[in-house]
Amino acid sequence: MRRFAPALALTLGALLPAASATPAPTSMATANAAATTRVPFPVTVTHALGQTTLPARPTRVVALGPHALDLLLSLGVQPVGYGEAAQLGVKTFGSPIRQIRYLGSRVTSAPLYVGDRFKPNMELLATLKPDLIVGEDYASAAYPALNRVAPTLLFTGTHSGDWQKSLPVLARALGREDRAAAVLARSRAVLNGARRALTPWAGQRALVVWNSGGQNRELYTVLGPKDWTGGLFQDLGFRLALPGAPDPAMTEGYRTLSVEALGALDPDVVFVVASGTNTPTRAANDWKASALAGRLRASRAGRVYFVPIQLMGRIRGPVATELATREVRRQLGAR
Repeated sequence: MRRFAPALALTLGALLPAASATPAPTSMATANAAATTRVPFPVTVTHALGQTTLPARPTRVVALGPHALDLLLSLGVQPVGYGEAAQLGVKTFGSPIRQIRYLGSRVTSAPLYVGDRFKPNMELLATLKPDLIVGEDYASAAYPALNRVAPTLLFTGTHSGDWQKSLPVLARALGREDRAAAVLARSRAVLNGARRALTPWAGQRALVVWNSGGQNRELYTVLGPKDWTGGLFQDLGFRLALPGAPDPAMTEGYRTLSVEALGALDPDVVFVVASGTNTPTRAANDWKASALAGRLRASRAGRVYFVPIQLMGRIRGPVATELATREVRRQLGAR
């Protein structure tokens, strides 16, 4: 367990805005209306890389990646720094980042872009003088260096149910436990409402796959219920179309198949998540150009839909749950 002395205060003017205790304007505002819990500090919390003690309530927080940003925004915290997915090729290194896909309208602090969410620039991070860094355990190789800059919490966020476990831990570290309870209640209400709207689709066999396009355009990774995306579709009332059980390859929620092998799953509906640097448009064009994909019953019925990985697989928090659910309803015409 590592302990930290409080960070020295540093004022850099408007360039480095402090984390805000005011919730960003979002559809989750009702959830954020709960009063902030006054947790006595120091506080010790357990996360994917061990235990971390925060000597005082954090006010300058860095979000490494959209998943961490989602969690922070849902708790009403605005970051001073942000690391994005490298696949997006963001070029504003060291400057305020304003183009944050799907979450940008909720960010009011103009956080500085610190580089790759898993390999951020440590020198730039240090200039921000954060008193908390939040990220995912994919950044575990950088964890010792991150900890030298500020107390760091890394969470596991890829599986269904992960963010619901991480959020209360982060809320405790931030002194905002009441907000976590409200966010969880809001998310349950969103899913319940979506299930009602999607009643005509209840029980339909949905094939949910990643596809990175390019040289791998004929390969599809089937997502099972343990994966966040697969779990979301199951929560919405679909039955996941999966390879024959028992299938050890699906233990973690993933199995890569050729487009030819997808035919054996015989889904009622297909959702293709354009992964890597692929886009829904390119994924749709590749699908339509494949004679094998066209033979699927779902293709013949016009029930194949294409969605972006940033929304449907990288953010994976309460805000993403609401936005992704809204996108599924839109594509299926379930208003």
